[in-house]
Amino acid sequence: MSRALPQVECRLADAHVALLFGALTLLSGCDPGRQQATKAPEDAPVQVHVTHLSVGPITRSIILPAQVIPFQQATLYAKVSGYLKTITVDKGDRVTSGAVLARIEIPELVAARARQEAELRAAQADYTRLQDSLQKLPDLVVPDTVDQARGRYEVARASLEQSETLLRYATITAPFTGIITQRFVDPGALIQAGSASSAIVALMDFSKVRLQSAVPEAEASRVAVDQPVLVTTDNLPGMQFEGKVTRFTYALDAASRTMLAEVILENPALTLRPGMLVTAKIGIERKETALLMPAEALVMEKANAFAFGVNGNKAKKRPIKIGFNDGKNIEVLEGLGASDTVIVAGKLKLSDGQAVQVATP
Repeated sequence: MSRALPQVECRLADAHVALLFGALTLLSGCDPGRQQATKAPEDAPVQVHVTHLSVGPITRSIILPAQVIPFQQATLYAKVSGYLKTITVDKGDRVTSGAVLARIEIPELVAARARQEAELRAAQADYTRLQDSLQKLPDLVVPDTVDQARGRYEVARASLEQSETLLRYATITAPFTGIITQRFVDPGALIQAGSASSAIVALMDFSKVRLQSAVPEAEASRVAVDQPVLVTTDNLPGMQFEGKVTRFTYALDAASRTMLAEVILENPALTLRPGMLVTAKIGIERKETALLMPAEALVMEKANAFAFGVNGNKAKKRPIKIGFNDGKNIEVLEGLGASDTVIVAGKLKLSDGQAVQVATP
Protein backbone atom coordinates (compact mmCIF):
# COMPACT_ATOMS: atom_id res chain seq x y z
CA MET A 1 0.00 0.00 0.00
CA SER A 2 2.83 2.41 0.78
CA ARG A 3 4.24 2.01 -2.78
CA ALA A 4 0.89 2.55 -4.51
CA LEU A 5 0.24 5.93 -2.88
CA PRO A 6 3.24 7.80 -4.46
CA GLN A 7 2.31 6.47 -7.89
CA VAL A 8 -1.28 7.77 -7.53
CA GLU A 9 0.03 11.17 -6.41
CA CYS A 10 2.31 11.40 -9.46
CA ARG A 11 -0.53 10.58 -11.80
CA LEU A 12 -2.75 13.24 -10.22
CA ALA A 13 0.04 15.85 -10.62
CA ASP A 14 0.45 14.96 -14.30
CA ALA A 15 -3.30 15.32 -14.80
CA HIS A 16 -3.27 18.80 -13.22
CA VAL A 17 -0.45 19.92 -15.49
CA ALA A 18 -2.28 18.66 -18.57
CA LEU A 19 -5.47 20.48 -17.56
CA LEU A 20 -3.56 23.74 -16.96
CA PHE A 21 -1.83 23.52 -20.36
CA GLY A 22 -5.17 22.91 -22.09
CA ALA A 23 -6.75 25.95 -20.39
CA LEU A 24 -3.90 28.19 -21.47
CA THR A 25 -4.23 26.91 -25.01
CA LEU A 26 -7.95 27.70 -25.04
CA LEU A 27 -7.37 31.21 -23.66
CA SER A 28 -4.74 31.99 -26.27
CA GLY A 29 -7.05 30.76 -29.03
CA CYS A 30 -9.81 33.16 -27.91
CA ASP A 31 -7.57 36.31 -28.36
CA PRO A 32 -7.72 37.42 -32.04
CA GLY A 33 -5.22 40.21 -31.46
CA ARG A 34 -2.62 37.76 -30.35
CA GLN A 35 -3.13 35.67 -33.47
CA GLN A 36 -2.79 38.76 -35.75
CA ALA A 37 0.35 39.80 -33.94
CA THR A 38 1.95 36.51 -34.74
CA LYS A 39 1.28 37.04 -38.45
CA ALA A 40 3.46 39.72 -40.21
CA PRO A 41 1.27 42.21 -42.19
CA GLU A 42 2.00 42.91 -45.82
CA ASP A 43 2.39 46.64 -46.85
CA ALA A 44 -0.51 47.82 -49.03
CA PRO A 45 0.48 49.74 -52.21
CA VAL A 46 0.27 53.54 -51.92
CA GLN A 47 -1.96 55.22 -54.50
CA VAL A 48 -0.06 57.89 -56.46
CA HIS A 49 -0.61 60.21 -59.40
CA VAL A 50 2.03 60.66 -62.08
CA THR A 51 2.69 63.09 -64.91
CA HIS A 52 5.10 63.41 -67.81
CA LEU A 53 7.85 66.00 -68.00
CA SER A 54 7.46 68.68 -70.65
CA VAL A 55 9.63 71.09 -72.63
CA GLY A 56 8.72 74.76 -72.65
CA PRO A 57 9.62 78.29 -71.51
CA ILE A 58 10.35 79.24 -67.92
CA THR A 59 11.27 82.55 -66.31
CA ARG A 60 13.38 83.18 -63.25
CA SER A 61 12.05 86.07 -61.21
CA ILE A 62 13.30 88.25 -58.38
CA ILE A 63 10.91 89.73 -55.83
CA LEU A 64 11.67 93.25 -54.63
CA PRO A 65 9.84 95.97 -52.70
CA ALA A 66 8.79 98.97 -54.78
CA GLN A 67 7.32 102.40 -54.08
CA VAL A 68 4.40 103.95 -55.96
CA ILE A 69 5.16 107.45 -57.29
CA PRO A 70 2.75 109.66 -59.29
CA PHE A 71 3.42 109.98 -63.00
CA GLN A 72 3.45 113.79 -62.64
CA GLN A 73 3.51 115.97 -59.54
CA ALA A 74 4.06 119.64 -58.87
CA THR A 75 3.77 122.16 -56.06
CA LEU A 76 2.38 125.39 -57.50
CA TYR A 77 3.98 128.60 -56.21
CA ALA A 78 3.10 132.26 -56.69
CA LYS A 79 5.37 134.20 -59.01
CA VAL A 80 4.19 137.58 -57.68
CA SER A 81 3.51 138.96 -54.19
CA GLY A 82 0.06 139.98 -53.06
CA TYR A 83 -3.03 138.86 -51.19
CA LEU A 84 -4.82 135.65 -52.11
CA LYS A 85 -8.14 136.83 -53.48
CA THR A 86 -9.78 133.48 -54.28
CA ILE A 87 -8.95 129.77 -54.26
CA THR A 88 -11.45 127.45 -55.93
CA VAL A 89 -10.05 124.02 -55.03
CA ASP A 90 -9.31 121.94 -51.96
CA LYS A 91 -7.71 118.60 -51.14
CA GLY A 92 -9.11 115.73 -53.18
CA ASP A 93 -10.55 117.87 -55.98
CA ARG A 94 -9.97 116.71 -59.54
CA VAL A 95 -8.89 119.43 -61.96
CA THR A 96 -8.19 119.55 -65.67
CA SER A 97 -5.25 121.13 -67.44
CA GLY A 98 -5.63 124.93 -67.65
CA ALA A 99 -8.30 125.18 -64.95
CA VAL A 100 -8.09 128.30 -62.74
CA LEU A 101 -7.14 127.30 -59.20
CA ALA A 102 -6.51 130.62 -57.43
CA ARG A 103 -6.15 134.38 -58.01
CA ILE A 104 -3.82 136.82 -56.30
CA GLU A 105 -4.82 140.46 -55.83
CA ILE A 106 -2.07 143.01 -56.62
CA PRO A 107 -3.61 146.54 -56.55
CA GLU A 108 -0.24 148.28 -56.98
CA LEU A 109 0.44 146.38 -60.19
CA VAL A 110 -3.03 147.14 -61.54
CA ALA A 111 -2.45 150.86 -60.93
CA ALA A 112 0.99 150.66 -62.54
CA ARG A 113 -0.49 149.07 -65.62
CA ALA A 114 -3.04 151.87 -66.00
CA ARG A 115 -0.24 154.45 -65.83
CA GLN A 116 1.86 152.53 -68.33
CA GLU A 117 -1.06 152.30 -70.75
CA ALA A 118 -1.40 156.10 -70.65
CA GLU A 119 2.34 156.57 -71.12
CA LEU A 120 2.29 154.18 -74.06
CA ARG A 121 -0.55 156.08 -75.77
CA ALA A 122 1.29 159.39 -75.31
CA ALA A 123 4.60 157.98 -76.56
CA GLN A 124 2.89 156.40 -79.57
CA ALA A 125 1.14 159.66 -80.48
CA ASP A 126 4.37 161.64 -80.18
CA TYR A 127 6.27 159.14 -82.30
CA THR A 128 3.56 159.03 -84.97
CA ARG A 129 3.38 162.86 -85.19
CA LEU A 130 7.12 163.30 -85.54
CA GLN A 131 7.34 160.48 -88.10
CA ASP A 132 4.62 162.10 -90.23
CA SER A 133 6.30 165.49 -89.96
CA LEU A 134 9.61 164.00 -91.07
CA GLN A 135 7.98 162.62 -94.18
CA LYS A 136 6.12 165.85 -95.05
CA LEU A 137 8.73 168.43 -93.96
CA PRO A 138 12.08 166.70 -93.82
CA ASP A 139 13.92 170.04 -93.63
CA LEU A 140 12.14 171.10 -90.42
CA VAL A 141 12.37 167.84 -88.40
CA VAL A 142 15.63 166.44 -87.11
CA PRO A 143 15.79 162.65 -87.66
CA ASP A 144 17.33 162.15 -84.21
CA THR A 145 14.18 163.55 -82.64
CA VAL A 146 12.11 160.90 -84.39
CA ASP A 147 14.47 158.18 -83.21
CA GLN A 148 14.23 159.40 -79.61
CA ALA A 149 10.43 159.40 -79.80
CA ARG A 150 10.51 155.89 -81.17
CA GLY A 151 12.75 154.80 -78.27
CA ARG A 152 10.34 156.26 -75.71
CA TYR A 153 7.49 154.43 -77.40
CA GLU A 154 9.33 151.08 -77.34
CA VAL A 155 10.24 151.51 -73.64
CA ALA A 156 6.62 152.33 -72.75
CA ARG A 157 5.38 149.30 -74.63
CA ALA A 158 7.92 147.00 -72.94
CA SER A 159 6.96 148.31 -69.50
CA LEU A 160 3.29 147.64 -70.18
CA GLU A 161 4.03 144.11 -71.43
CA GLN A 162 6.02 143.41 -68.27
CA SER A 163 3.14 144.48 -66.05
CA GLU A 164 0.67 142.43 -68.06
CA THR A 165 2.94 139.39 -67.78
CA LEU A 166 3.16 139.77 -63.99
CA LEU A 167 -0.62 140.17 -63.78
CA ARG A 168 -1.04 136.92 -65.69
CA TYR A 169 1.07 135.23 -63.00
CA ALA A 170 -1.53 136.40 -60.48
CA THR A 171 -3.85 133.70 -61.87
CA ILE A 172 -2.75 130.19 -60.82
CA THR A 173 -3.79 127.50 -63.32
CA ALA A 174 -3.33 123.72 -63.41
CA PRO A 175 -0.39 122.67 -65.61
CA PHE A 176 -1.84 119.16 -66.10
CA THR A 177 -4.92 117.11 -65.25
CA GLY A 178 -4.76 115.59 -61.79
CA ILE A 179 -5.88 115.67 -58.17
CA ILE A 180 -5.18 118.34 -55.55
CA THR A 181 -3.34 116.56 -52.73
CA GLN A 182 -2.43 119.58 -50.57
CA ARG A 183 -3.75 123.12 -50.03
CA PHE A 184 -1.42 125.49 -48.21
CA VAL A 185 -3.27 128.84 -48.01
CA ASP A 186 -6.72 130.38 -47.61
CA PRO A 187 -8.25 133.58 -49.07
CA GLY A 188 -6.78 136.73 -47.58
CA ALA A 189 -3.34 135.22 -46.92
CA LEU A 190 -0.33 137.36 -47.80
CA ILE A 191 1.70 135.66 -50.51
CA GLN A 192 5.40 136.49 -50.62
CA ALA A 193 6.91 135.53 -53.96
CA GLY A 194 10.18 133.63 -53.72
CA SER A 195 9.58 132.32 -50.20
CA ALA A 196 8.24 129.07 -48.77
CA SER A 197 4.96 130.84 -47.98
CA SER A 198 4.29 131.29 -51.70
CA ALA A 199 3.14 127.65 -52.11
CA ILE A 200 -0.53 127.50 -53.11
CA VAL A 201 -1.44 123.84 -53.80
CA ALA A 202 0.15 120.48 -54.62
CA LEU A 203 -1.09 118.65 -57.71
CA MET A 204 -0.55 114.99 -58.66
CA ASP A 205 -1.44 112.94 -61.73
CA PHE A 206 -1.54 109.22 -60.86
CA SER A 207 -3.85 107.95 -63.59
CA LYS A 208 -0.50 106.39 -64.49
CA VAL A 209 2.04 105.62 -61.78
CA ARG A 210 5.74 105.00 -61.60
CA LEU A 211 7.02 102.06 -59.58
CA GLN A 212 10.60 102.49 -58.45
CA SER A 213 12.57 99.57 -57.07
CA ALA A 214 16.19 99.15 -55.97
CA VAL A 215 17.76 96.15 -57.75
CA PRO A 216 20.68 94.57 -55.83
CA GLU A 217 24.12 94.56 -57.37
CA ALA A 218 24.08 90.79 -58.06
CA GLU A 219 21.09 91.17 -60.43
CA ALA A 220 21.70 94.69 -61.80
CA SER A 221 23.51 93.57 -64.95
CA ARG A 222 20.58 91.32 -65.96
CA VAL A 223 17.90 94.04 -65.90
CA ALA A 224 16.59 95.02 -69.35
CA VAL A 225 13.78 97.14 -70.75
CA ASP A 226 10.47 95.28 -71.38
CA GLN A 227 11.11 92.54 -68.81
CA PRO A 228 7.73 91.43 -67.36
CA VAL A 229 6.74 92.72 -63.93
CA LEU A 230 3.90 91.43 -61.72
CA VAL A 231 2.86 93.80 -58.93
CA THR A 232 0.95 92.77 -55.80
CA THR A 233 0.29 94.33 -52.40
CA ASP A 234 -1.16 93.11 -49.13
CA ASN A 235 -3.33 96.23 -49.08
CA LEU A 236 -5.24 94.95 -52.13
CA PRO A 237 -5.61 91.17 -51.67
CA GLY A 238 -6.45 89.25 -54.80
CA MET A 239 -5.45 92.09 -57.14
CA GLN A 240 -2.48 91.95 -59.53
CA PHE A 241 -1.04 94.56 -61.86
CA GLU A 242 1.05 93.64 -64.88
CA GLY A 243 3.65 95.87 -66.49
CA LYS A 244 7.14 95.96 -67.95
CA VAL A 245 10.45 97.50 -66.98
CA THR A 246 10.36 100.97 -68.56
CA ARG A 247 13.79 102.34 -67.72
CA PHE A 248 16.69 101.95 -65.30
CA THR A 249 19.64 104.07 -64.29
CA TYR A 250 22.47 101.70 -65.34
CA ALA A 251 24.67 103.21 -62.59
CA LEU A 252 24.56 101.80 -59.05
CA ASP A 253 24.15 103.95 -55.96
CA ALA A 254 27.49 104.03 -54.16
CA ALA A 255 25.97 103.85 -50.68
CA SER A 256 23.39 101.07 -51.13
CA ARG A 257 25.04 99.20 -54.04
CA THR A 258 21.67 99.05 -55.81
CA MET A 259 20.39 100.21 -59.19
CA LEU A 260 17.09 102.04 -59.60
CA ALA A 261 14.61 100.43 -62.00
CA GLU A 262 11.27 101.96 -62.95
CA VAL A 263 7.97 100.52 -64.16
CA ILE A 264 5.07 102.59 -65.50
CA LEU A 265 1.60 101.15 -64.86
CA GLU A 266 -1.79 102.34 -66.08
CA ASN A 267 -3.94 103.23 -63.08
CA PRO A 268 -7.28 104.51 -64.44
CA ALA A 269 -9.27 103.57 -61.31
CA LEU A 270 -6.62 105.24 -59.08
CA THR A 271 -6.31 101.97 -57.15
CA LEU A 272 -2.59 102.40 -56.58
CA ARG A 273 -1.96 105.49 -54.46
CA PRO A 274 1.26 107.53 -54.32
CA GLY A 275 3.39 106.51 -51.37
CA MET A 276 2.19 102.88 -51.24
CA LEU A 277 4.73 100.10 -50.86
CA VAL A 278 4.12 97.12 -53.15
CA THR A 279 5.89 93.92 -54.18
CA ALA A 280 7.32 93.73 -57.69
CA LYS A 281 8.13 90.34 -59.23
CA ILE A 282 10.55 91.00 -62.10
CA GLY A 283 11.21 88.29 -64.69
CA ILE A 284 14.96 88.68 -64.76
CA GLU A 285 15.92 85.65 -66.94
CA ARG A 286 14.02 83.45 -69.40
CA LYS A 287 14.67 80.13 -71.17
CA GLU A 288 12.47 79.12 -74.09
CA THR A 289 13.19 75.36 -74.25
CA ALA A 290 13.72 74.01 -70.75
CA LEU A 291 12.89 70.54 -69.42
CA LEU A 292 10.06 71.21 -66.97
CA MET A 293 8.75 69.26 -64.01
CA PRO A 294 5.73 70.29 -61.89
CA ALA A 295 6.75 71.92 -58.64
CA GLU A 296 4.57 69.43 -56.74
CA ALA A 297 6.92 66.63 -57.75
CA LEU A 298 9.99 68.13 -56.10
CA VAL A 299 11.33 66.57 -52.89
CA MET A 300 14.00 68.53 -50.99
CA GLU A 301 16.24 66.96 -48.38
CA LYS A 302 18.47 69.70 -47.00
CA ALA A 303 20.24 71.02 -50.11
CA ASN A 304 19.57 67.95 -52.25
CA ALA A 305 16.73 67.68 -54.76
CA PHE A 306 14.91 64.45 -55.62
CA ALA A 307 11.89 63.24 -57.56
CA PHE A 308 10.00 59.94 -57.31
CA GLY A 309 9.35 57.92 -60.44
CA VAL A 310 7.65 54.54 -60.91
CA ASN A 311 9.68 51.45 -61.78
CA GLY A 312 7.36 48.51 -62.25
CA ASN A 313 5.06 48.69 -59.23
CA LYS A 314 7.58 50.36 -56.94
CA ALA A 315 8.62 53.94 -56.24
CA LYS A 316 12.05 54.93 -57.48
CA LYS A 317 13.78 57.86 -55.79
CA ARG A 318 15.97 59.75 -58.25
CA PRO A 319 18.40 62.56 -57.41
CA ILE A 320 18.11 65.54 -59.78
CA LYS A 321 19.77 68.89 -60.41
CA ILE A 322 17.35 71.79 -60.76
CA GLY A 323 17.57 75.26 -62.33
CA PHE A 324 14.87 77.94 -62.61
CA ASN A 325 11.78 77.73 -60.41
CA ASP A 326 8.74 79.89 -61.21
CA GLY A 327 6.54 78.44 -58.49
CA LYS A 328 4.57 76.31 -60.95
CA ASN A 329 7.29 74.48 -62.88
CA ILE A 330 10.88 73.60 -62.12
CA GLU A 331 13.67 73.31 -64.66
CA VAL A 332 15.41 69.92 -64.53
CA LEU A 333 19.07 70.12 -65.53
CA GLU A 334 20.19 66.56 -64.72
CA GLY A 335 18.71 63.28 -63.52
CA LEU A 336 15.56 62.99 -65.69
CA GLY A 337 14.72 62.90 -69.37
CA ALA A 338 11.85 64.25 -71.45
CA SER A 339 10.23 60.78 -71.63
CA ASP A 340 10.24 60.21 -67.85
CA THR A 341 7.26 60.39 -65.52
CA VAL A 342 7.27 61.66 -61.95
CA ILE A 343 4.92 61.26 -59.01
CA VAL A 344 3.07 64.49 -58.21
CA ALA A 345 0.60 63.30 -55.54
CA GLY A 346 1.18 60.86 -52.70
CA LYS A 347 4.96 61.32 -52.61
CA LEU A 348 5.00 62.35 -48.94
CA LYS A 349 4.16 58.78 -47.92
CA LEU A 350 6.82 57.16 -50.10
CA SER A 351 10.22 55.68 -49.56
CA ASP A 352 12.58 54.28 -52.14
CA GLY A 353 11.37 50.88 -53.35
CA GLN A 354 7.92 51.11 -51.75
CA ALA A 355 5.01 49.44 -53.52
CA VAL A 356 2.79 51.89 -55.36
CA GLN A 357 -0.36 51.83 -57.44
CA VAL A 358 -0.76 54.47 -60.15
CA ALA A 359 -4.23 56.02 -59.97
CA THR A 360 -6.23 56.36 -63.15
CA PRO A 361 -6.23 60.01 -64.31
